[in-house]
Amino acid sequence: MTGCPGASRRPPPGTSWPAGWPSRWTGSPSWAERLAGPVTPSALCDVPLVAWGEEAPLLRRCWRTVFDTRLTRTPSLVVADLRAVRSAVAAGAGASVLPAYLCRGELASGALRALLAPPVPPLNTLFLAVRPGAAGRREVQAVRRALLAAAPGW
Repeated sequence: MTGCPGASRRPPPGTSWPAGWPSRWTGSPSWAERLAGPVTPSALCDVPLVAWGEEAPLLRRCWRTVFDTRLTRTPSLVVADLRAVRSAVAAGAGASVLPAYLCRGELASGALRALLAPPVPPLNTLFLAVRPGAAGRREVQAVRRALLAAAPGW
C-alpha cells in the first residue's frame, strides 16, 4: 500500500484505486487574521511555509492544483512528520497543507483555521498495489473492502 500523489493520474498497472482524502490549507488563528483577504500566491509570500520534508510534496502539489502555478519557495520550517506540521502550524509557525483527517479536530476547535477552501480540494490518493493475478484473492479483497469502508472518515 502506498500513498501516491496525483489524483488525476490513472493507477499504475497491478493496482486498484480505492480511496483518496482531501487536503486543507491551514494556519493558526493569528495567520488567518493576517490573511483576511483572498489567499493568493502573493498574499502567501510573507507567510512561512511548514512541511514534513524539504521537497514539500503536499505543499507543491496543492499549490499547483489551487493556484495553477509552481511553488518556487522552499519551506521555512521542515519537521519530522505531518503531526509535527500540525503542531507547528497551530503554534503559529506558519501555514501548511494537511490531510483533512489529520486536522479535523483542530479545525473544529479553532486551534487551526482553513486559510482557503477551493471548490475542489486537492486530493491525496491511496493505491493498493497487488501482484499481477492476485487482485482476486480473498485477502486482497478484504483489505480493499476495509480501506473503502474507512475512506469516508478520512
